[in-house]
Amino acid sequence: MAQFKPVFTLEVAHAFFADGRCTQLQFVPSAATERLLHRYQLMVRHNDVGFSIIADLEKDIAPDEDDSVLRFNAYAQDNYFGFYTAETEGLYTPLYATNTHITADNSSLELQRDAPPQLQSEYSARIKPGTRTPVLVVDIDLNDSAIAAAKTGATALRYLRFGTRELYWKYYFFGELAKLELDIHDLGSPQAIAFDQSDEPVAKNGKAFISQVPIAMNSEPKQRFQLKDKNNSGKILIKRLPNAGINLISKSRNLKGQQILVAEIYVNQ
Repeated sequence: MAQFKPVFTLEVAHAFFADGRCTQLQFVPSAATERLLHRYQLMVRHNDVGFSIIADLEKDIAPDEDDSVLRFNAYAQDNYFGFYTAETEGLYTPLYATNTHITADNSSLELQRDAPPQLQSEYSARIKPGTRTPVLVVDIDLNDSAIAAAKTGATALRYLRFGTRELYWKYYFFGELAKLELDIHDLGSPQAIAFDQSDEPVAKNGKAFISQVPIAMNSEPKQRFQLKDKNNSGKILIKRLPNAGINLISKSRNLKGQQILVAEIYVNQ
């Protein structure tokens, strides 16, 4: 009687999302892996945060030592994935992870920016306009010990954990607000974040302010910034300014002239 059970499960977590769950990656087995899955009669069961490799434990599964690695390409389903993922910053080839390299707590696969040389050359050659390139390549070594452990009920559960990217926030003010001496106050952070008025020209006589430090991006930001009028006894103009999202990202310069990436917020009042 068939006994189908997971022999390996991978789940993805991401600090950007309020619930910590990353549902934005699609894992696709390579062509070679598809053949191995068929040879060893394995199945892949996908869920919204990862996948499991399923085997019939009643059958004798003995992968060859040199032919036991299953490769999955992870594709971002969100075009903004790179803007809020810390590990992809400045990276032009896919991240790499394998279950033979895990973190110190023995729970997560270690995300590596330097993929094996053969992968670097393979994917750098594919990066052309219109080419779909994975953000991550995962190798799973399905060795005899993993099969044996699954037969005892000990499914290998591993995580991939992504950090959230930090970006400078840039507020633009227009209309009557831009005529005032503005001041942005931080009401929510243990260490208050200050803003400097940008010296870059702003269209329509507007004013722009850039945070002095980058701020961790989140799908549900907890920041509480308040806008005041410096010249009117600190009169509150806006009790809570809107928070930055990842849909308005651009390049800017700080007061030192250094190029930075900013998340823009527009306020017209």
